[in-house]
Amino acid sequence: MPLFKIKSSKKTKSKEENVQALDVALIGCGPAGMMFLHALNKSRKAGHENLPNVTCYERAGAAGGIWRDVPDDDKGRKKPENTTVMYDDLWSNTPKETMEFYDYTFDDHFKKETPSFLPRKDILEYLLARNSVDGALDGVKFNHTVQNVQYDENSKKFSVAVRDDSTGTESSGMFDRVIWAAGMHGAAEKPEAMVEVLKDFTGKVLHSSECTEDFEQYVNGKNVLLIGDGSSGEDLALRAVKLGAKHVYVTARSCEGQASETASWPSGKVTVIEGPPYKVLKGTHIKCQAVYWYEKKQKYRKDDEVEAVKVKDVDTVVMSTGYDYPSISILHDDLQLDSELTWSVSKGWAMDNNALTITLGSVKPSENLTPGSTCYSDVYRGVLIDNPNMMYITETYDSASTFLDLDVNANLVLAYLTGKVAIPKEKDMIKENQKQLEAEMQVPWLRTSMDGAYKEEAGELPENHWSENASDERAVEMNRMATSLLVRKLARDMQDAKYPVDLGNWKKLSPLGEKLVDINIAAGECRSSIEEENSEWKTFRDMEQKEFASLYTGTKSCALPGHWIQLKAEDGEPTKISTVK
Repeated sequence: MPLFKIKSSKKTKSKEENVQALDVALIGCGPAGMMFLHALNKSRKAGHENLPNVTCYERAGAAGGIWRDVPDDDKGRKKPENTTVMYDDLWSNTPKETMEFYDYTFDDHFKKETPSFLPRKDILEYLLARNSVDGALDGVKFNHTVQNVQYDENSKKFSVAVRDDSTGTESSGMFDRVIWAAGMHGAAEKPEAMVEVLKDFTGKVLHSSECTEDFEQYVNGKNVLLIGDGSSGEDLALRAVKLGAKHVYVTARSCEGQASETASWPSGKVTVIEGPPYKVLKGTHIKCQAVYWYEKKQKYRKDDEVEAVKVKDVDTVVMSTGYDYPSISILHDDLQLDSELTWSVSKGWAMDNNALTITLGSVKPSENLTPGSTCYSDVYRGVLIDNPNMMYITETYDSASTFLDLDVNANLVLAYLTGKVAIPKEKDMIKENQKQLEAEMQVPWLRTSMDGAYKEEAGELPENHWSENASDERAVEMNRMATSLLVRKLARDMQDAKYPVDLGNWKKLSPLGEKLVDINIAAGECRSSIEEENSEWKTFRDMEQKEFASLYTGTKSCALPGHWIQLKAEDGEPTKISTVK
């Protein structure tokens, strides 16, 4: 039995009747932009008043953002809009049950049970089918690059300069509001220190964004070293093994990523090494050294108490080091969110007692804390605090459901534009963000990513500490605490946006909210609980968890059509669940 039912909404007189329709520029038609246009179209069909006049600009030739197909006229990915598009045979690394929409389920789309982990192409088609319904995307200006966005304080208007890439024509328009929905994947981030280390390496060096359709030639029969143990490193390690790599080494700085959590790899072909590369010897040998965070100097230091590891005869190095955000530079400086803006706890703040308190004691927070998992310091729930006319529909550092977060964010932004939801005063937005960030600081697993002082203390815990044992009840409790906060934040925003799904609220989750927590925790356990006897072939995508069932229909996921490590589409066929075998 599904736990979900659509919440009824009584028609009541609202503030929106007194709001004049606004002219809005929407930048980007990836998932965030599509979801906003879907919400707008749904409101229009429902007869809502004072809906904004929206012009959507998308520099690519189609909707979908990084999920898009690479267009036939740019298979070499020379155009800037195609440099970060996912490769054709990518599979999702989160279960589809966290990517599902209440008004268009996977049952609606596939008409049958499907596995939890799906290929990119299936997710793209699902996104497009849901968000393009009733012509919601028909008015998008594709092949239009926004070149510059300025805000005039006197007129309270934005000037948006645009180039039509199909004709070369340049134009500009005036808008009351601007929404950034173009994501946070800009150019490949290649840390200067790592580039310097690798200057003497004589093999092939790639960034993860360059591991595209020709990846096989760089990994088949070769020794591959991946820098970074996050989701990208994990995915490329498995893909390299699938494409015939001789052996894959994953280097991990903090050992907190998905690759470090994986208990077993297919055929034992992956080795996770603690510590990043720091020296190249004889062109192809790479030395790696464990590091620790040194709070006083605000940097990582080599841990000389741990023996360095030498990886010999490396053929290919892949930097899974994330992305920089240059695309946002089209916005004037005072319109840009600052993803690295630091903050400090309030005077007198103290962490509540938890299972780690007896070991770590009371750790004084760093003066400068990094952004949290659930919000940016200068953006209040889709609104730039310094200028609330500038809005953002974008992912944060962590989420229990990225698609749901974006969809709810899109609905909340629409509610601001129509006057259904009032934007708080600046001081109140700052206060609410502070409360949310300090709530994250109460969760050990979230605090370690924000607070260098706490991270330094936690880094001193012995390797056999209970926190390193995923099945220890205290570790289970900590994990649930972190995931619950992510879902509580989502539940709160759903309530304010009048989103018709009930996950509970900021203080307490509903049964449906608890189910979303269960799905997320089960997804993590896919990696840590791979059985030894099946280690020759089993990956996290092969795991069948009882928690993997639709929030809305109750439909359980089914098994893959074969072992994931062996599944592939025929040459010339797109990678889809219906084509792999």
